[in-house]
Amino acid sequence: MSENFIKTNWVKIALSALAVLVAGGGIFGLFKYFTSEKEIGVEPKLIEEVGQPYLKADLEKTLIFSPTDPGSVVKAIKKEIQKSKKSGALHFFKLPYTLMGFLELAEIKMPESLIFNSHPSFNIYAAYHTGSSSVVFLIKTENFEKAYGSLLAWEKDMWQSFSRFLDAEDIKNINQFYFFDEIIKNHDARILKNAANKSILAYAIFNKQFVATATSREGLSIILQRLIASPPR
Repeated sequence: MSENFIKTNWVKIALSALAVLVAGGGIFGLFKYFTSEKEIGVEPKLIEEVGQPYLKADLEKTLIFSPTDPGSVVKAIKKEIQKSKKSGALHFFKLPYTLMGFLELAEIKMPESLIFNSHPSFNIYAAYHTGSSSVVFLIKTENFEKAYGSLLAWEKDMWQSFSRFLDAEDIKNINQFYFFDEIIKNHDARILKNAANKSILAYAIFNKQFVATATSREGLSIILQRLIASPPR
């Protein structure tokens, strides 16, 4: 057997091994590619579509504010609700924030028991009614009993959390008044009124799933009417 023949065989063997390695690498690369694509495609969404409305509103509005200024988002919301609109109108505010992110941005305090029992996605609306308007928050809760317990515990200082959306005159001596039960649109609701018998805050849980909190009884009535007409999933 000649030396050239041996060298030729070794070259063939080396080239064959190299070809196997290249082919193996290519197959591995394709495997990783298709596997990663598949993983991306089926990856469960841990957070729902943030900023999407649960209800169909009459108008969807993108708020202009500074993320570095905690007060600017509250000012933007108040500016919108102060506008004169048709009674019964409901406007949805687009905000690219989770519930916790918005609360931190707007410096609004909410019981942790309610935050952690709620979906990351949430909604803010402006409800317009005769001679006035309200801010409405809509949160999807995971557990009705826990949510209701959290809301009852929150009642003693809930008005402080929403104070920047309320008129100073309306909350004068507010600590002297308490929430009471009322039926609104066939739903159990809790209402807080001041000395002038004006509703300051109101809340209810729709379908044991959606917590609706408004800065007036009228605002809560409007959102409940929309929820009844077109129940979200």
